Amino acid sequence: MQVGETIYLDYQASTPIDQRVLSVMTEASATLFANPHAADHALGWRAAAAIDIAASQVGNLFGLQGDDVILTSGASEANAMVFRTARAIAEKSGRTEILIGAGDHGSILKEAESCGLIVRFIALNDSGAPDVLDLKKLLSATTALVSVVGVNNENGAIADLAAISELCRSNGTLLHADLAQAPLAMDLNLLDLDIALATISAHKVYGPKGIGALLTGPGSSRLVEPVIVGAGQQGGRRGGTMPTELIVGFGEACRILKSAGQSERESLAAIRSLFVRRLEEKQIATLVGSLENRHPGNALMRFAGHDASDLLARLQPRIAASTQSACSSGSIEPSHVLTAMGFDRDVTSECVRFSFGRFSTEQQVNMAIRFLSEVLELT
Repeated sequence: MQVGETIYLDYQASTPIDQRVLSVMTEASATLFANPHAADHALGWRAAAAIDIAASQVGNLFGLQGDDVILTSGASEANAMVFRTARAIAEKSGRTEILIGAGDHGSILKEAESCGLIVRFIALNDSGAPDVLDLKKLLSATTALVSVVGVNNENGAIADLAAISELCRSNGTLLHADLAQAPLAMDLNLLDLDIALATISAHKVYGPKGIGALLTGPGSSRLVEPVIVGAGQQGGRRGGTMPTELIVGFGEACRILKSAGQSERESLAAIRSLFVRRLEEKQIATLVGSLENRHPGNALMRFAGHDASDLLARLQPRIAASTQSACSSGSIEPSHVLTAMGFDRDVTSECVRFSFGRFSTEQQVNMAIRFLSEVLELT
């Protein structure tokens, strides 16, 4: 995607809204503006019915029903609900520890720090995903919750969710997966994986910002502790008037991804791999990690001998990319993900995350490589 003179290569930070999504949102704003909780007239009923359909579309992307979807303001709120739930479990069961991935998203790290429970970190394996063997060592009778990122937002590593789920099941431990990045990387069925709780965000799947969801597996919904109680909307699981237009857009984004996800991933991986191959052939940069078990749009590249922040500044306004995840972008601290992978400060300061998406093209790849060559004074 190109906006003016800028090539957008930061899809993992946020995806642009698909025009098909924008279209249904525009229609909803004109015809479904009534409060969906207004139970005494037809316009309220229609708005509520549209929300039910959208929730079913979201759930269907993950092998769930609409009733399994708790709509939130985004993944961060959903993550906060997970850790409130962990605290409630601890109070009832005496399990006082939580295990989180060392490379998890910043919202997970902050919620874990503030939840009042003992936090232990699951090491990352060579690919940058949660290490299953380390998790096995850490699990105990005192573990209330395991929380892992399904697809890492910086290095693109895909976690072995099936193996992690099996370990948690055998230990009687609640499993939460942050799946914000996962829908663009793989097909997901939470029932097959036996994942109790999962968080997702619309603006990572070509939907609008300001809407996300906490997905609940069988029997898990009753455990959830809301952050916003409100007037008891969504069965008391999350209060507040539901934003119909955002929810309808979220549903449409999930519907599109459900039908086109596999073919999109294949074409996306080809474009990403072309970018990596040409950078490496020109000896401009090297890929951090392997292309195996990786988000098809992720290219975390190391520019040896070049400061990543300086490089991106020199590329403005021609390329939009990131040194870290968007929540940490601009931080003077090294990436906690790369640090957890064993890289020192010098290496972490040389890495740039490029991420491709639905509207990326080979022409944009060629232009981006040309811009990088010019900035680095290569021919």
